[in-house]
Amino acid sequence: MKTNKKIFLITVSLALLVFTLDSCKSDIVEQPSPLGPSTIAIVLDLNINPNVIVADRLDRQTVEITATLTRYDGAPISDRTVLFEVVNKDGKRVNIGYFEGILSMQTVTTDAGGTARTHYYGPLKKEINADVDLYIRATVAWEGSQFIYDTTLLYVVRDPD
Repeated sequence: MKTNKKIFLITVSLALLVFTLDSCKSDIVEQPSPLGPSTIAIVLDLNINPNVIVADRLDRQTVEITATLTRYDGAPISDRTVLFEVVNKDGKRVNIGYFEGILSMQTVTTDAGGTARTHYYGPLKKEINADVDLYIRATVAWEGSQFIYDTTLLYVVRDPD
């Protein structure tokens, strides 16, 4: 009985020794970036200026639209096509005002800085019945059926005069 107990203790001791030696061999693990969980994250940042315009009787007010496409680390992504469109709160395209060239939608390619710029020309007073909230949406096709988009609010105030 003592021999079996001795063999058991030796076997357990050897097993613990093998596991201990194996666990001491660890590779250095890099800490993940605090900027994001993924190295393939893409950011589309959409800005408009101004974000409030007046629908006047004779003049269309202009909004400058800037979409910037970058990687998670801020590196710009060039030569990507950005589709700009005007949508309502439900995300459905509306024909109020237009983009450069009198277009209801417009595509612009990002430059070396990852930026695509265009202009939106707001409606005239006779084209809307009341103040309206419009949304400018920018969409970039990605890989396969994936896409990236951002939306920003544009307030259109109908001139009371």
